[in-house]
Amino acid sequence: MSKYYRDYVWKEGIPYGIEAIEPKAPLTFKIAMDPYRKRIAIEKYMNGIFESIIYDSALLDFRHLKPTEQTAWQKVIISENEQKVVAAIHNQDDRLILFETYTFEKKFCRSCLSTSGHGINLSSQKMFYKILGDPFNSVILFDINDHPVTFKRYEEDGDSGEFGELSEEIWDGGKIPTMMSPLIAH
Repeated sequence: MSKYYRDYVWKEGIPYGIEAIEPKAPLTFKIAMDPYRKRIAIEKYMNGIFESIIYDSALLDFRHLKPTEQTAWQKVIISENEQKVVAAIHNQDDRLILFETYTFEKKFCRSCLSTSGHGINLSSQKMFYKILGDPFNSVILFDINDHPVTFKRYEEDGDSGEFGELSEEIWDGGKIPTMMSPLIAH
């Protein structure tokens, strides 16, 4: 039987519950998974009543977002203008995994919303750039409940201000808020 938690944190693309509580509490999260962790889901409850699905690994499995897992993925641009780009992402089996909608500020991508082929919101990313006044170049991946999943910091690429070499990657959501504080405070 699944437990209910006050909150949760992401580690290596897997959610872990924080403080088991009674299901009828004002806000709870249920983490449901099979014994082998092949499929994982997070459900949100308000006063013991189901409200929404926060995450379902059948739609997007965060564990597969590491670079070695994505080598055969293909991105196809569907629409493009100065403020927004929409792309379809296909896996190595040519199956549509998700759509990504990128928004731009001064020609720099500042956010990305990932949705399933059915239009269900799956995750979001926020991008930060030194050239735009942020403390450092970085990307933070969030689930749809705004819990950080991964943080990546990049070197600045010369005059362009774009992301250069990856300098740091954190897959422990409990450590990410410390990294985010200069970005949020900014």
